[in-house]
Amino acid sequence: MAWRIERQSNGKYAIFSTRLHDYVVIDAGAEQIEELYAEKGAKVYLASARAQIEKDVPVPEEGEALIEASRARGETPKEPPEKIGRTGFSLE
Repeated sequence: MAWRIERQSNGKYAIFSTRLHDYVVIDAGAEQIEELYAEKGAKVYLASARAQIEKDVPVPEEGEALIEASRARGETPKEPPEKIGRTGFSLE
């Protein structure tokens, strides 16, 4: 599972989930993105978020359509809980 941080046409950021093939966060500022990544509890996540924000990768045209669909739905999809090994236990 991986996430990409991309800048939207409105200047705010979106997080794309390669697991869901959809945006799980839209219309966020850089501070909010850093806060979300810091909540994951690992410094590597925060460093990754900062590095991705600095790259300033734009949302592709088809991504903007997914974001508009999220706005129309009123919510973005959520990542399912991560399974732990073969036991099937989750962190939530």
